[in-house]
Amino acid sequence: RQMCIRDRIRIASRSSKLALKQVEIFSKAFLLEDYKLVEVLTSGDKMSAKGEVMFDKANFVNEIEQMIQKNSVDIAIHSAKDMPAQETEGLKHFYFIETQKRKINDLIIFRNDIDTVFEKNMKLGTSSLRRIMQAKFHMNAKNIQLLNGNIDTRIKKLNDGMYDCIILAEAGLSRLSFLLEKQNYKQLEHITCSGQGVLAVQWKEGSKVEDFIKSSLLFDQMKELNEQIKMERNLLKKLNADCNSAISIFASNGFLQGEIFGRDKFITFSGNNIDQLYKDITANNGLNLLNEHH
Repeated sequence: RQMCIRDRIRIASRSSKLALKQVEIFSKAFLLEDYKLVEVLTSGDKMSAKGEVMFDKANFVNEIEQMIQKNSVDIAIHSAKDMPAQETEGLKHFYFIETQKRKINDLIIFRNDIDTVFEKNMKLGTSSLRRIMQAKFHMNAKNIQLLNGNIDTRIKKLNDGMYDCIILAEAGLSRLSFLLEKQNYKQLEHITCSGQGVLAVQWKEGSKVEDFIKSSLLFDQMKELNEQIKMERNLLKKLNADCNSAISIFASNGFLQGEIFGRDKFITFSGNNIDQLYKDITANNGLNLLNEHH
């Protein structure tokens, strides 16, 4: 259903290829034919360009949220996994995907002259603390090296021989129709992070775009997805976990499961009650494990 708004909607987005593709996906999903795109170079982008890797992913979101609050833009499109579990007061958001099936997996992508069999001494590139710890505990990886940059940059570093293999999210690669037919890769079965594979549209509560978002057919279709991510975020808030925490988490059909990684050990958790999960995690030393990396 096409909605009409007198003024063109101003959409804020990061300027990477993937971020701009996600704006396209939003406009198609919400039948928005005309809009004004406002590209934002966030502090997260600037830090990444300098080669920094260990910073809070909220740095990809904060400046854009401030633009919404100041009415400089009407909405923003984010990768859901970049959004902090602690919501910003006065802003609303809605999670969505463009396909029926959510792509939640990570892929391990190998240099083209290497077979798709991971060996523990391979030079493995990733900048995510969760992925680093999963590679250590689940893959017995012994040579993990930090890797930064957007998808294009990371793939180029791989194929230039700087790494034997790297880990990236399947969803982003799929959205860019990137490489999958050109590279050797294998799907990893690890649980990933909250919001992986999901997009988020964010707006100021009570603004003119709220009716537009809520009247979309997609708004009803994605209610279950929004409940799932809300459940994940509620536990993350209770644990005081942030975007850099070494935690994997996934909710489906009201059931939540995940892992918390310390430096030398990890624990698993599962259940359908947030308060009970918090008690179980605390009893299993999970809070201390989570804080070991700070």
